[in-house]
Amino acid sequence: MTLFGPHDWSERYRAGTIPWDLGRAHPELVERLPGLGPPGTALVPGAGRGHDVSALASAGWEVTAIDFAPAVADDLGAAVGTQGRVVIGDVFAFAPPEPVDLLFDHTFFCTLPPDDRTGFGSWAAEVVRPGGRVASVVFPIDRSETEAAPPYPMTVADLTAALGPAFALDVDEPADRGGRRWETRWAVFRRRRL
Repeated sequence: MTLFGPHDWSERYRAGTIPWDLGRAHPELVERLPGLGPPGTALVPGAGRGHDVSALASAGWEVTAIDFAPAVADDLGAAVGTQGRVVIGDVFAFAPPEPVDLLFDHTFFCTLPPDDRTGFGSWAAEVVRPGGRVASVVFPIDRSETEAAPPYPMTVADLTAALGPAFALDVDEPADRGGRRWETRWAVFRRRRL
């Protein structure tokens, strides 16, 4: 079975084989929301059931939630409410009408096989406005590469390399694991002004 087709992802949600889903917004996002600045436009790739989307929308962000799995469309619609929109499809094929203020990654980058992460940086540079940010719950830092994936191990260095020179790392700090067993960090990158 290929894990990266939309129906395969939907099947994982139906079967509950989604070890990255906390069943609530990540506590690090909830705690750090005020530090992300005044609410603006946000993009959440790999939004899943929308727990983080709901936290952002409740804080006043206009959120675009993107996921590959049709099975989560209703959950995302409820999470976004009137504070944005839902897109079901390929994240890398999506471009917002205007670049966003914030790209929030919690459960997307870690689903990309390490050899398939190079396109993330160029896509992020297109969708985040100059001066905007990429904030990420970086996990599972210490997950063994021999464990079945996704999620794949990732580090702040992996994300830095994928984002490339268009982004500067502003924050790299230990983070609440959210109840998971994996080491976690909070990272915020700023889109450089060109």
